[in-house]
Amino acid sequence: MAQLDQYRGGWTDVEAAHLLRRCCFGFRIDQLENAVRDGLEKTVDALLTPLPEPALPIDPLTGETFTDKPFSPVNNGRYTGLVKAWWAEQVVAAPPSLQEKMTLFWMSHFVIEATAVQSYVFFHDYLAFLRKNALGDVRTMARWITTSGAMLRYLNGNVNTAGNPNENFARELQELFINGKGPEIEAGNYTTYTESDVREAARVLTGWREQRGTGVVSFDVRRHDVRNKQFSAAYNNTVIRGRNTVAAGEEELGELLDMIFAQEATERFVIRKIYRWLVNADVTPTVERDVIAPLGKAFRAAEWRILPVLRTLLLSEHFHDAAMHGSQLKSPADFIFGTMRSHPTFRLPADATQRYTLTQNLSVNLRNFQMELGDPPSVAGYDAMHQQPDYDRLWINTATLPLRNGWTDAIVAGTRQRQGAYDTIAMVDSLPNASDPYAMMDALCKHLFAVEIAEDMRQKLLQDVLQEGGMVYDWTTEWQAYKAAPTNQQLRTRMKTKLDRLFVYLFRMAEYQLI
Repeated sequence: MAQLDQYRGGWTDVEAAHLLRRCCFGFRIDQLENAVRDGLEKTVDALLTPLPEPALPIDPLTGETFTDKPFSPVNNGRYTGLVKAWWAEQVVAAPPSLQEKMTLFWMSHFVIEATAVQSYVFFHDYLAFLRKNALGDVRTMARWITTSGAMLRYLNGNVNTAGNPNENFARELQELFINGKGPEIEAGNYTTYTESDVREAARVLTGWREQRGTGVVSFDVRRHDVRNKQFSAAYNNTVIRGRNTVAAGEEELGELLDMIFAQEATERFVIRKIYRWLVNADVTPTVERDVIAPLGKAFRAAEWRILPVLRTLLLSEHFHDAAMHGSQLKSPADFIFGTMRSHPTFRLPADATQRYTLTQNLSVNLRNFQMELGDPPSVAGYDAMHQQPDYDRLWINTATLPLRNGWTDAIVAGTRQRQGAYDTIAMVDSLPNASDPYAMMDALCKHLFAVEIAEDMRQKLLQDVLQEGGMVYDWTTEWQAYKAAPTNQQLRTRMKTKLDRLFVYLFRMAEYQLI
């Protein structure tokens, strides 16, 4: 298990930045300094500490909560957008933590589509549950998701009855949520389950429904298939005894999940997906043997609690291998949230209307970049998180790259309608020894880039971009003059023009797309 032995190498801003990039959506210079000071183990434990539950979303028009009130069909579209903005708010405001990044992972694993569910209440319940349990017990998550109002609507569980079984959820529970397909034996039959297993699982799940008027989820034994359910050799020919009592739904569901989680494939399936999310899309045979397999065993031994598995991974030699630095492309969430959260003075507005306007704008940009919160393109989740062989490379294409460039241009330099939100002067002022052009550029590149840039590129950035062909050493005089009179509008405008030009260039570099 050498790959999973605890990392004992150097612990500098380079290694600490890699850990924070993979676990958080961006970080400030002071947060990086804290991680270097605290050391690897203390930093990992802090990243794995659950965050407090947030307050309910607020309607900025009324100043009141709405997800705990009777459902309002006429407001469904607007309130669904506010729930998405509410989660964006949690991400932007969070301290360094893995919880929000794992919440997004589970949104692409236990998938629903909010636009299909058509209930902001169910969507909020689903999102709040994933966030609260993001570092928790995966079996408990699977149990709750199965009979949640959102999932019953999304995969038709609420119309799954003894007389008219619906196989949608039963199929995805096995194929996408718990144990995966495995190699195909024959058309429709896999090593982990068969078509007959889909049918039998659907029969187990008959009788669950949600009341359209109240949203209350219940089990109706009159709609339940009370016959025995016979599973295939993939599940050791297990028989789940049919029942005709009010407890039948809970009891048979529990046995179904016990049966699926008992399968050996289950312990690797979820771990493999988390590995691709946090470490690398390329799961080689060596990684499968030395990382995925032992982590899977630990996952089972921990009774499906994911936190101890994540701790082992984040502390491991494998995770901190220098080859992993910059080995992935940023997701839209890493790109957008990470850019904003990297700024030392960026804070959410105190005013609720302004706050929701900002977070809704961030949510809309995520949709434009092909990662709409709570609305993956299919039940399989976001394409870049499951489609082989490209995986994360799918985040960047001829449509999304110009949008990324345009967005960073706008937040730095502004548009005709509004000023840029990214204060480049404040960003440079947060760096140590900002008056030294080479020290400033080195600190900036270490903070923004997951890989080291070449010496000729550093010189180009300083001389051709920052100084527009002028002398590099003039930067020291210019910066010191500005610092001596920061309220001088002429000096500030000159400095902002210079730094805006630099940051527009930096954010457009290929290296900025790496994580």
